[in-house]
Amino acid sequence: MVTLLQIRIGREGSCAEIGVVATEEIGEGERVAHIPRSALLTCANSQAVRRRLLRDDVTAERLDSMSSWVPLLLAMLAEYGLESASTWYPYLQLVPNYGSAGPPMIWSESQRDTLLAGTSVLQSVHTDAENIARDHATIVLPFMQRHSDVFPPHLQSLDLYEQMVALVMSYSFSDEANPDMLHRTMMVPFVDLLNHHSQHHVELSFRDDHLELVAIRTIKKGEEVMNTYGPLPNASLMHKYGFSEVNNPHDVAYITHTTLTEAVSRSPTVQVRWRQLGKEALVWTTGTSRSISLVLCQLSGKD
Repeated sequence: MVTLLQIRIGREGSCAEIGVVATEEIGEGERVAHIPRSALLTCANSQAVRRRLLRDDVTAERLDSMSSWVPLLLAMLAEYGLESASTWYPYLQLVPNYGSAGPPMIWSESQRDTLLAGTSVLQSVHTDAENIARDHATIVLPFMQRHSDVFPPHLQSLDLYEQMVALVMSYSFSDEANPDMLHRTMMVPFVDLLNHHSQHHVELSFRDDHLELVAIRTIKKGEEVMNTYGPLPNASLMHKYGFSEVNNPHDVAYITHTTLTEAVSRSPTVQVRWRQLGKEALVWTTGTSRSISLVLCQLSGKD
């Protein structure tokens, strides 16, 4: 059972459609939530998939090379198919209503091409789609077809698999210190409701039999409790989660080799310095026109 302390869940007071708000002041070091490992949605906790995955020699041989998401995705599909018989049935009801309120990989093609035009995110999303389709065709679908007693035809579609991937991309957590792939990647009910901010309030700790959400600084009564998804630039936040952060201190601007070459080709002096860097040079720096200009000034030898 997940234990929540001095907090409430809802839309009021949140920066998004739903969030977590402190009902009382929470001091630094106080525990905000306690989540037993039995409440986690993992491949290890989904007994039907765990048994079949470990028995299936074709899949077991590929565990080391496949994405760590694949075992979790198989578990999510199996639990989704169990409907109300699954422990995580209420949690998985998010899947059919996910809509476009998520990462760009589930947006329509016209939305992606329009809203992401000129960004590095667009190519990343196209690459994701190719990788997801490949994993589905070569690993996931053959496994489900071999175990059709757990995965009937309506669970085998690429469209449903993409919806599950979107959930895992946006909401999953990883215990990187855990050597067991079946335990490493997980869905953590409640904790995934917390929204992101670079100046976050809490951190998630992995214990032997539970997870703890602990305040790393004082949270005022009525303040939204913010988690962090990592020190990510806006391109990564948009790619994985479908949003960006205003005044993100971790933001960067990506300058391709082609773009920078075109810029420096306008000055003979800069061309000489550019050749000294070599043809493989790729420059990235913080996302302001001022800092980009500084890079070009350094190449030209100006102060």
